[in-house]
Amino acid sequence: VVAPGRDPAVEPATPRESPRYAEHLGSYSQYVIIGAGPGGMQLGAFMEAGGIDYRIVERGARVGTFWETYPRHGTLISLNKRFTSRSSDEYDEFNWRHDWNSLLPASASAPGSPRFTSFSRLMFPAREDYLSYLQAYYRFHRLKVQFDWDVVRISRHAIGPHHRDGFSLHSSAGRQITCKYLVVATALERPLVPNMEGIELAEGYESVDVREEAYEDQRVLVLGLGNAAFEAANRAQGTAGYVHMIGRSHGGLKQSYFTHYVGDLRAVNNGVLDTFFLKSLDTIDVETDLEKANCSLRRSELGGKAEISFGCGGGTNPSYREGYDRVIRCLGWVFEDRLFDEDVKPTLNRDLGRLGGKYPALKDSYESANVNNLFFAGTLSHAHDYKKSAGGFVHGFRYTARALYRMLRLNHHGVRWEAQSELDSSARAVALAMQRRFQSSSGLYQMFGELCDAVLVSQHDAATYMEEVPLRFISNSAFPGTLRVLFTMHMDYGNKGHNGKGDLSFATREVGRAHYSQFLHPIMRAYLPSAAGGLPALVSEFHILEDLLTTWDVDELHLQPLVEWISRVYARDYTTQEELLASRFKELEMNLTREERSTGSRKFDEYFGSFTFPPAAKDAMKMQ
Repeated sequence: VVAPGRDPAVEPATPRESPRYAEHLGSYSQYVIIGAGPGGMQLGAFMEAGGIDYRIVERGARVGTFWETYPRHGTLISLNKRFTSRSSDEYDEFNWRHDWNSLLPASASAPGSPRFTSFSRLMFPAREDYLSYLQAYYRFHRLKVQFDWDVVRISRHAIGPHHRDGFSLHSSAGRQITCKYLVVATALERPLVPNMEGIELAEGYESVDVREEAYEDQRVLVLGLGNAAFEAANRAQGTAGYVHMIGRSHGGLKQSYFTHYVGDLRAVNNGVLDTFFLKSLDTIDVETDLEKANCSLRRSELGGKAEISFGCGGGTNPSYREGYDRVIRCLGWVFEDRLFDEDVKPTLNRDLGRLGGKYPALKDSYESANVNNLFFAGTLSHAHDYKKSAGGFVHGFRYTARALYRMLRLNHHGVRWEAQSELDSSARAVALAMQRRFQSSSGLYQMFGELCDAVLVSQHDAATYMEEVPLRFISNSAFPGTLRVLFTMHMDYGNKGHNGKGDLSFATREVGRAHYSQFLHPIMRAYLPSAAGGLPALVSEFHILEDLLTTWDVDELHLQPLVEWISRVYARDYTTQEELLASRFKELEMNLTREERSTGSRKFDEYFGSFTFPPAAKDAMKMQ
C-alpha cells in the first residue's frame, strides 16, 4: 500500500543504514560543517564537486534527522509545485522558483541530481518523503558525512604557527577534530521557554501529543501565533472542546499573504482563524503580551476538576475565567550557543540591535561578526534577511549556500566568481543580459532584496556580469578605479507592498509608473566611484514594471525602457522615474486649454498612463 501522494517509484521513506563516505578522513579538515540537514548538505555538495577538503559532522545516524520529528504533525508548508505549464527543459531555471524543497545540483556538468518533485505528488508533502529525498541526494553526491558525531564543545585551535584562528570540535564520545574554517549549518534548535511563572505546566511543541484523540473534549490553550502554534491548534481543533491561542507579543499575528514573508502564518495552517471569525468557540488573542504582561500559569481546581488557570498582571481577565485542561508552548526556537567557548562565542543580532535578535550576527560574507573564520549556512544565514526574504527556508538558503561557497572560493582559494561572464557593454547588450536573468532566475526571485546580479562596466567599455552576489556585499565592497559604472539588479516588492502596508488589489500597468509596482519586480541600480574613492555611490535606481506572469517578456514594457535607462546612465543623466512622471504632468498641464482648466480634464499618455487635472476653482479651494 502506497501512502496518498507518494510516488511508488521512489525509495521507501523508512530510514535505513546510510552509506559512509567519510570513514577514511583523519582528524583534520580545512572546512568542517556542523549539521547534515539541507543547509549543510547543499554547501557540502558544492565543496565535494569543487574538490575542497571538507567534512560534515552530524549527531544523528543519517542525514536530515530533523525531519524524523518536525514538523510534529507531519506536513511541510514548503510548496511542491510540480507543474508550471512550462517545459522542464526550456524553463528549468524558471521552474526552480516554484520547487521549494529540492537542493541544487552541485554543478551543471553533473546532471541527474535528485529533485524532490519526483518524491511526492502533494502540494504540501509529508516529512517522511523529504527524508527519503535527502537520503537520495546524500547518496547521489556522495557527501562526506561523519554520523553519530555530537558536538558538545567548540574551542579555538591554532592550525600551525601562522594560523591561530582555527577550531577544535569535541564530541560527547570524547573524539576531537580540528579545522581552519568552521561552518555552522544547524537549525535554531533550542525551544524558546519564556521566563514565566508556571511555564513548566505547559507541554512543549517539541514533545506534545500529536494524536487527535488525545484532545477529546478538552479545553486547550496554545501559547504562540506562528505556524507551529497553528499547526498544534489545528490538530487539537478537531476533537477539543475549544482552542484558545495567545501571542508572545502584542500584535503578534502576521499572515504571509499580507507580509510576503514565508515564515509568517501560512493559509494552509490557519484553520483556527476560520472558526474564530465564525464564532465557533475557538479564539485568538492578539492583544495580550506574554513578554510584558507578567502572565502566569497556575494549577487550580474548579468543581472538583483539576485545571490550569492563566492570568496576566495579577488581574482577572474574564476571557480566561474557565481554565484549561492542557497548555501547549509553541513560542519558537533560539540559536544554541552554549557549545562555544567564550573566546569563540558568536555575537547575536540582539547584541547589536539588529532585527532577528535570536540569530548570530553576520558580516556581509556570512562570517560571524566577531569570530574570525566562523561562518553560517542554512537556516542560520537567515540572520541577514529575517522577516523579509526566504533565507530561513530551503528554497532560499540553497542560494545563499551557493553564494557562501563562491565567496569562500574567491577569498580563500583565489578562484574567480564562478557564475561570471564577459559581454559587450552597449546599453542593449547589458539590458538583454539582465532581462534573461530576471525572466528566469530563481535565486534572485526567492532571495529578493538579498541577492543581486552585478554588471561591472570598465572604462574600456568591457563588461563583466556576475550572478547572485549578496547585495550588501557588492554595495559595501571597494569600487575598483578602473570601472566606469557598476549596475546591480535584484528583485523586491514595492515600498508599500511589503508587510501589508499597501493596496495589493491592483497591479501597476503603466511603464512610466513602474516604480509604483507593489508586487515582486526587478530593480536596477547604478553606482559610480565616490569622490573619495572606495565604496560605490548610488546615483540612479530603475524599476521594471511588475508582471503577474513573472516572465517579463514584452519588449516595449520590459526591455526597451531598461535600454533607455542604461543609455541615460551612460550619458550621466540620473533623472528618476518619479521626476520623469512629474515632468510629463507639468508638460500636459501647461498645454491645457482654458476650458479644460475651468471644467477639469483627464489626459492619457501611452507611456505614463492617465493624468487627472481637477477644475481650477476646486483646485484653488483645495490649496486654500
